[in-house]
Amino acid sequence: MRRVVISCVAVAAISAGVASAQTAPLKIGVFDAQRISEETAEGKRIQSQLSGFRDKKQAELQGKEKEVGDLQAQLTNQALSLSPEKRATLEKDVQRKALDLNQAREAAGREMQLEVNEAQSKFQAQLLAVVERFGRDEGFTVVLEKSLVAYSDAAVDVTTALVDRFNKVVPAAAAAPAPATAPPAPPKPKKP
Repeated sequence: MRRVVISCVAVAAISAGVASAQTAPLKIGVFDAQRISEETAEGKRIQSQLSGFRDKKQAELQGKEKEVGDLQAQLTNQALSLSPEKRATLEKDVQRKALDLNQAREAAGREMQLEVNEAQSKFQAQLLAVVERFGRDEGFTVVLEKSLVAYSDAAVDVTTALVDRFNKVVPAAAAAPAPATAPPAPPKPKKP
């Protein structure tokens, strides 16, 4: 998806550049989107947010894994002393918990993918807006993403300038992670 959007932008920019190239020399820039993601405050914020989300889901799954493990250990340790009915009930509990764990793993994977996709889409939209504005402001005919270029001289690399521009355009306040605060507890009813 990312390559398709960037490719479309590149083709449009090249077409526009060829039309205007008859009057002005071509000015070409190349940038590394991965570096921009890693070096900008917004990119770092998004990575931190995704890491926090992943860690939260892993902790939830570890809790469920512990429940299953504890029930299996209980079944193993008490197998000889349990009545057939209690043993069957405990085996069903283990199976239910294992099924819940598998469903939770699948759901966590889907949720994580949704979070990643949303974050990538937002960041990409911000990046493309910054690149477009940077290209116009600096008089570039074409600005291409590095992975789309077979060869480019280091002199045409504008990644550092784009990191600086991105950090200016996307304010640090918006890039700072929101403080994690729990909602206030509801007031306890007073006894009459």
